[in-house]
Amino acid sequence: MALPHSPLLEPHSLSPLSSKFRHVIPLNNCLRTSFFAGKAFRLLETSRISSRGAQAAASLGGLFGGIFKGTDTGESTRQQYAQTVALINGLEAQVSKLSDSELREKTLQFQQRAKQGESLDSLLPEAFAVIREASRRVLGLRPFDVQLIGGMVLHKGEIAEMRTGEGKTLVAILPAYLNALTGKGVHVVTVNDYLARRDCEWVGQVPRFLGLKVGLIQQNMTSEQRRENYLSDITYVTNSELGFDYLRDNLATEKC
Repeated sequence: MALPHSPLLEPHSLSPLSSKFRHVIPLNNCLRTSFFAGKAFRLLETSRISSRGAQAAASLGGLFGGIFKGTDTGESTRQQYAQTVALINGLEAQVSKLSDSELREKTLQFQQRAKQGESLDSLLPEAFAVIREASRRVLGLRPFDVQLIGGMVLHKGEIAEMRTGEGKTLVAILPAYLNALTGKGVHVVTVNDYLARRDCEWVGQVPRFLGLKVGLIQQNMTSEQRRENYLSDITYVTNSELGFDYLRDNLATEKC
């Protein structure tokens, strides 16, 4: 269900959720977990994905084990993204030679290029190479090629289904970092406060290392704390807090 634009969704409100502001990556942590990354803000339950009609779904196979238990092994998806994966891998040796400060400087360069009108699709190979190297340095985890593909699928606004333990938390920082370069911000949405806090504190170290501000929304936060965190480059939040903050913005028309 697409959320309508409201004139109340201004920078001073609790949650700037207009599609003009945010890129949203819900993470539903269940036995078989689906990512959805819409180009406009949408609230949607995994069980209702089919109601969106022609929404694309990508089977990654291999590590991800396919999608919806269909017959597609994921080979067609791997072939579709093979050229971009090769570009990212080709940059790995060069990026690995950069110092920490030079790696952080890349973020400023990407942001400037995005402001000058360069598309995120054009920036994707370099940005993914940088975030992969940062993940290796900060977390000791180097995203596999199939995880790069998962990140590209999410960036396109499609669905990549992954089983528990296959690295969806790590995959999410790839499109989150890329889309945060525009300055409009990104929401990473999960199902409870513990997971939001864990992911923010763990993989959130990677975009922080690269110079981005990473925020967190928790149940007992004040309105001022919420505003500050929603204005981060990347904000980790639960689906319930996001929905209720949207309602608070649209129900509060004057000061009490």
